Amino acid sequence: MIITAFASVMFLQACDDDSSSPTVTVVEPEPVTTTTIVDAAVANGSFTTLVTALEATGLDETLADESATFTVFAPTDDAFALLGEDTINGLLADTDTLSDILTYHVISGAVDSTAAVASAGQTVDMVNGDKLALSLSGDSLLVNTATVTATDIQTDNGIIHVIDAVLIPPADMGMPTANIVDTAVGAGSFNTLVAALQATGLDAVLADESTTYTVFAPTDDAFAMLGEETIATLLENPEVLSSILLQHVVAGSVDSVTAFTLNGMAAETASGAMVDIMINADTDMLTVGGANVVTKDIYTTNGVIHVIDAVIVGDVEVPMTGNTIVDVAVGAGSFTTLVAALQATGLDTVLADDSTDFTVFAPTDAAFAKLGDETIQALLADPDTLSNILLYHVISGSKVMADGALAVANSMDKKVEMANGDMAALSLTGSQLFINDSAVSAADVGADNGVIHVIDSVILPPAMKGEPTQSIVDVALADENFSTLVAALTAADLVDTLADESATFTVFAPTNAAFSKIDSTVLSGLLADTDALTAVLLKHVVAAEIGSVDAYAANGAMVGTVGGDNVSVSIVNFATYQDGMAEEVAYDAINERFVGGMGSTMAGMSLYVFDTDLGTSGSACNDTCATNWPPLLVTDGSVTAIPGVSTVMRDDGTMQATYLGRPLYFFAGDEAAGDTNGQGVGDVWFLAEQSQTSLQVQGSNVVTKDIYTTNGVIHVIDTVITD
Repeated sequence: MIITAFASVMFLQACDDDSSSPTVTVVEPEPVTTTTIVDAAVANGSFTTLVTALEATGLDETLADESATFTVFAPTDDAFALLGEDTINGLLADTDTLSDILTYHVISGAVDSTAAVASAGQTVDMVNGDKLALSLSGDSLLVNTATVTATDIQTDNGIIHVIDAVLIPPADMGMPTANIVDTAVGAGSFNTLVAALQATGLDAVLADESTTYTVFAPTDDAFAMLGEETIATLLENPEVLSSILLQHVVAGSVDSVTAFTLNGMAAETASGAMVDIMINADTDMLTVGGANVVTKDIYTTNGVIHVIDAVIVGDVEVPMTGNTIVDVAVGAGSFTTLVAALQATGLDTVLADDSTDFTVFAPTDAAFAKLGDETIQALLADPDTLSNILLYHVISGSKVMADGALAVANSMDKKVEMANGDMAALSLTGSQLFINDSAVSAADVGADNGVIHVIDSVILPPAMKGEPTQSIVDVALADENFSTLVAALTAADLVDTLADESATFTVFAPTNAAFSKIDSTVLSGLLADTDALTAVLLKHVVAAEIGSVDAYAANGAMVGTVGGDNVSVSIVNFATYQDGMAEEVAYDAINERFVGGMGSTMAGMSLYVFDTDLGTSGSACNDTCATNWPPLLVTDGSVTAIPGVSTVMRDDGTMQATYLGRPLYFFAGDEAAGDTNGQGVGDVWFLAEQSQTSLQVQGSNVVTKDIYTTNGVIHVIDTVITD
């Protein structure tokens, strides 16, 4: 009763206080927003090519469906760029093939990183109907051979995992009509393998269609790396040859996706030997017994062939030839300088010792010639220095065949200890094996006490760190070649940062000449824009000490910089770029310089650069100048695929070929291929020279290595990294 009375009083009071109608406020519920997989990809900004591809195939609508759930392994723009612009454009025009590729990146349902890692060593079904392999490389999750670089980007209709390469669906088996042996014969690139199979009687075994095999087939080029003498010795010893060949055969049909799941494991071969199955996460290559699988899934009526780039010798002992390493070098006739150097240091006696094994990376006479006669004579007169250099070409106490060297190159460490106590790096660019920055041109030249691998450049031991007394900034200040770099560091307020001796850095330092390749107006604008300048400079700095050998070992990898960017580290062998009929620029490996290609108007003639072009955005040589120094013009819209070669527009609208931003010219005074009459003219015209092999960081050549400081190391580069 009291409550009722109180309520009545309050009601009456309310009526007295407010004779108007009460105001009612309606609160609208906030709209519910959803983020689909496509929304997330668009918003991220790193998947523009993927989004374009989805739109071209109509799959953007599928992956925007909020009633479904998907897991997408999403290649970044950089991953798509690895395919090349022509390939991307071709796929965009072929939507059926593109759709098959894109749906090979999609799982129906949600698979987070925990579930994916737990499934390592297995396959999963993709939306296109094919299988995808999951495996682990250290702490990294791999899908087929691609690395997952970011995981578990959650959306309202699924999960995105970021990958560093585009996944290509495996080849369909189809209806093969030929067996393994007939397929090899028909290919035309396995002549030595077929001859070896016939010499051992294994051709009949691998032609038997009542059973199935997987054959890892070395090409003729792979066998050629063994050397003619070793091949002849093996053909004369069929039992040994049979043991080697059977190491390339696995019972049953193992396709590439199944092989990917075996990453980090060993497979038993028909010989009983175990061979390692690995995925090189840097090169995205499957390796077997150290050899790269360069072509996968060639199906036959009795199995499958995977093509490899080296012969798997493993632990098989090749019969002795009766020659030591020194005997083989003398007999070859192409190592006269090496033999003279060994004799000058007494190392010929060491390498003639047949009581131990050696692995020698042997520079040819042409390799020594690159040093120049004066340098060679000085080394012959300084046996201590020469001995240290020679021992840096030798692994003592073991015989490392090509497959073993490839296994090191595909490993996580990639380094070997040489006989002088220093480390050297073994790495790969595609199928090309390098020791440091020297390419191995022939491998597995056998001797009774070891093996020789032929290299095309003399490798020099890395600089000793010693006890440096100057910081990175002190070294730059003391060298007038870095005055522009110092000015830039000062303008960006980075001097104190790089002088900090409590930190450690690696600086890829552009010289004044490198900065001068930038248009002077653009450079002035950059120096005045602190934020942009800082971003550019920090692309040249890594927060760790990376010596040259570690840099060589990083060949094919990306390295994170202080600015948050990733820069590529690569070793380029310019000699591998063959001159095609339509290419304007060719490379002269003997003289280590660029010449006109078959697609130019002056094929084989020397090419030059013009110092007056420095600081401009194009060519300063026009009119009469261009008569004496004809520009190398590109008229077909495309230029040579040599790294660093591009084009620039001239004043008259024509396109001129460039190398690292510098326009290329011929000289009217040169009359024949090989002439260099333009060298040094007016102190502004110089040959377009380039060492045959080069360590590059984001496309810039490292021209001086291992300048150690109290807080890190400097490597000098010839082009400013802006991309």
